[in-house]
Amino acid sequence: MGANLVSSSPLRVGQFSAYHGDRPDGMDELLASGVDVLTGDYLAELTMLVLRKNQMRGGVGYAASFVEQLERYLPRIAERGVKVVTNAGGLDPRACAEAVREACIRQGVDLRVAAVTGDDLRNDLSEVLGADAVLRNVDTGEDLVVADHEILTANAYLGAWPIVDALDAGADIVICPRMTDASLVVGPAAWHFGWARDDWNALAGGVVAGHLIECCGQVTGGNFALFHEHGDLGLPGMPIAEIHPDASCVITKPDGSGGLVSTDTVSAQLLYEIGGPEYQNPDVIVDLGAVVPEQDGPDRVRVAGARGRAPNGRTKLSLTFEGGYRNTMTVGLTGLHLREKLAWLRRAVERAVGPPESFEAFRWTVVGPARESDGDQDQETAWAVISVRDPDQAKVGRVAFADRIVQLGTNNVPGFYLTTPPQRERLFGVQWPCLVEKKHVQPVVHHDDATAVEVGWPQWCEDGTPAERPVLDLPPVPTGPTVARPLGTLVGTRSGDKGGIANLGVWTRSGAAYAWLLETLTVDRLRELLPEAAGLRIERHELASLNAVNFLLVGYLEQGVSSCLRIDPQAKGLGEYLASRVLEIPVSLVDGGERT
Repeated sequence: MGANLVSSSPLRVGQFSAYHGDRPDGMDELLASGVDVLTGDYLAELTMLVLRKNQMRGGVGYAASFVEQLERYLPRIAERGVKVVTNAGGLDPRACAEAVREACIRQGVDLRVAAVTGDDLRNDLSEVLGADAVLRNVDTGEDLVVADHEILTANAYLGAWPIVDALDAGADIVICPRMTDASLVVGPAAWHFGWARDDWNALAGGVVAGHLIECCGQVTGGNFALFHEHGDLGLPGMPIAEIHPDASCVITKPDGSGGLVSTDTVSAQLLYEIGGPEYQNPDVIVDLGAVVPEQDGPDRVRVAGARGRAPNGRTKLSLTFEGGYRNTMTVGLTGLHLREKLAWLRRAVERAVGPPESFEAFRWTVVGPARESDGDQDQETAWAVISVRDPDQAKVGRVAFADRIVQLGTNNVPGFYLTTPPQRERLFGVQWPCLVEKKHVQPVVHHDDATAVEVGWPQWCEDGTPAERPVLDLPPVPTGPTVARPLGTLVGTRSGDKGGIANLGVWTRSGAAYAWLLETLTVDRLRELLPEAAGLRIERHELASLNAVNFLLVGYLEQGVSSCLRIDPQAKGLGEYLASRVLEIPVSLVDGGERT
């Protein structure tokens, strides 16, 4: 720890929003729980493009719903001295801050509002990068071929220190643009405890706390693979991180709220969208390899062990641009002879709209029963989802695509029907993750008194090496008889998206089960279990302190959620699918109660 401790009391941070569109009552339950800081995340990776399109239509470039949500709680926030930190500023944090000031006037409260800028590089790309520079996709290694004028947003990920500066100057509400999600929590913690810019372990602990609560209900029982073990979880409460001076934290939730906080819910969220054990942040590189969650009472989990080291001299730069057009039509197929119906329908569709190779992307997805069953019509119905993507607007438009499928209505399989009328093509966006030198990114804090202060980056180090992790002394892999069971009999899973990458985390509850998992769930075995992953680059990362492995399926989501033609374009259900796959599992693990 650093020597400049400001406060020794724990800091209670409550996260009230995980994304633009999250439930609007999160502030209410957190204020009733006595938090010190309210934090809210509104910026999924493509939200910036949504805000930019809104600006182009004459609307605002920030999350206007945040201002509406905040206004009703301003009197309580002022009365209790609660700080508010959010990235709802989006593309126009200064305008968002001004809207908040106007809301304060309407509510008769005297609160100081600061705004952070400096992330937006859209108008400076040529100057920043130089004539010969390329913007290389950090996931795929491809070089960007889109011209500067075609880029709609270009936002660097800022860190926590502008927030610290704003709070030091007396701000009550800090409106941020694009920042790493965890920075919204690291900033208040560093301010409260007086952490130094090179107090790497403390900052790492703050990042872990921020990562755990950034997705709100996902750490309190939402999107939780093992929900069935705990009865009706209801509506999960908003999460609270009680951060301590040593940067350990306790994750909990408001008394009486729904959901659950357990070592399993925390492990699941720790694995969410992290990549490997080295978790990159612009202020610190976090080693998650020693992070251990421990139950600390009902709905309380203590998390400690994070270690940090100096960051490098680059930060993530997220670009968005228009990628082309897409369209989808869905045909219902009911009853007998499903295989024959699907074959006839596909031949007819390809004759009508063109073969798959005539489009940039063509996906034929069948959802529904693989064979006839005893049930009502809904249960005996399959859906043929026909999706196309192409830069040629006309090729995937209503006339050339949707109308031609409609025209098969009385000329194809019996019982043919559509779930929607013919639709027009839809423009899709692409999110392009790359890196930019920090020297080209200048964060600025705009204080309530109209002064603006530039905030420097913490020191960086280009030759840092990852911390050595102790070799885990695992028990031997269980031998003896096995039984065919779904993988989810023994493990928990959590999956999601990062651009075009699907992130798939798997964890166990015991060393014996983990030893079996490490030996069994190799990259090659994962390909066998997930045929959709054939031909993709897959990385496997081990996180021994969590008894977990994390897989990255590069390109599984194509160019990201907006362009992806899969029916699950964010891979939210991928973990549940893996858990349903049947493997031979040692009887000793199943009967031993590792998971039931």
